[in-house]
Amino acid sequence: MNYFLLFGAGKSSYFLIEYLSHYCAQHQLVLKVVDRDISYMSPFYRASSTVQFLTLDTQAHEQIKPLIQNAEIVISLLPADLHIHIAHWCLEYNRNLCTASYVSDAMKALNETVKNQNLVFLNEVGLDPGIDHMSAIQLIEKIKSKGGQIQAFRSYTGGLVADEDDGDNPWKYKFTWNPRNVVLAGQGTPAQYLHNNTLKLLPYHRLFESVLPFSVQGITPLEGYPNRDSLKYINAYGLQNVNEMIRGTLRKKGYCQAWQVLVKLGMTDDSLPLDLPVNTSIKDWWTMYLPYQASKFKDYFQLNDEIIHQLEWIGLMSDHPLPLLKGTSAQILETILKEKWSLQPDDKDLIVMIHEIDYEINGTMKMAQSVLHLNGESNVKTAMAKTVGLPLAIAAVMVYEQKVEEKGVIIPTDKHLGAAILKQLEVFGVVFKETEWEL
Repeated sequence: MNYFLLFGAGKSSYFLIEYLSHYCAQHQLVLKVVDRDISYMSPFYRASSTVQFLTLDTQAHEQIKPLIQNAEIVISLLPADLHIHIAHWCLEYNRNLCTASYVSDAMKALNETVKNQNLVFLNEVGLDPGIDHMSAIQLIEKIKSKGGQIQAFRSYTGGLVADEDDGDNPWKYKFTWNPRNVVLAGQGTPAQYLHNNTLKLLPYHRLFESVLPFSVQGITPLEGYPNRDSLKYINAYGLQNVNEMIRGTLRKKGYCQAWQVLVKLGMTDDSLPLDLPVNTSIKDWWTMYLPYQASKFKDYFQLNDEIIHQLEWIGLMSDHPLPLLKGTSAQILETILKEKWSLQPDDKDLIVMIHEIDYEINGTMKMAQSVLHLNGESNVKTAMAKTVGLPLAIAAVMVYEQKVEEKGVIIPTDKHLGAAILKQLEVFGVVFKETEWEL
């Protein structure tokens, strides 16, 4: 029987699998889900003849390649660095590919080959990137259609936890997607954005001290920091004349100031593998990064009581045994945080996306704001899984049904493609509220 092939059965896959399983059932297809660990999602689909789970590592080339060769379409929710292997096999067997990840340089380099084979490699079709592109372009087109001249564009997204489920957590944060990606967020090349028509570069060691406050009705105060390269979306969004262009990440107020301390200490470093003695405590580990005695910690960083409480709450001051002795500090920190930041069964996550556009029309300056505010249903049926998985599923079906005309390595910046996906997302409660006012 013909089948869709999905790589990845992790935290973001629930609604993707649900959507595709219904589609496959209606069209006499099977959905094959491949991951090296299927334990997170497979229990929900044991009774379904439409969904087949296969436990395979992507390194098992001889088993993976035949699956791709015979698939109707390939979808990847694997970590971003693994997409390129899947992409090369899709080229080998002439198969279309959809992912929710940013287009890497290696993926971008395949563009001409993908075009020549008349294939679609659709990327950045999740939440951020994905829904952010589609909803931003929809708002931009609406402003342009009435004669508005856009001068500034700001867009921020956050995967958070619902206010009522913060509990006593002073960070006001829990993991709603891959914990490793959270720990490594912002590393690599400096964030790039445009402000007052001037290029701004923000290196990692200053990233979390450079925040903007945001207020959304019904949510505790938020703050946003710039991420990645905002400049490359100026052309993609048709905003060649703007004097401000910035895309970023949202956290609840207070998170960034404490995370900046961990960055300064070096505890998010992923470059140096450690092999620590069995009697190493958590306190021993982080004090390795301190240039003075541990007693000087507060004075060295000029910390207030709030930050001290945040660091104590995740156990950094404790004499408890270090839970991971071999690995980088980033991996050790991830292990510690998983215990404190994991969603509990009744916890609900929260997605917030904010677009703000300053524009001039008929001599008047206005700001248009578009806000997505979506709560999850449980620690499995999360808002994150819905907003990452559903646009990817919808896009995969559109590619399969040959409703995506553009070929090559593409992202969903075509207004017609974006509008079609957003219209279907509204059925699932993924709806933006738009307001505007004079500046």
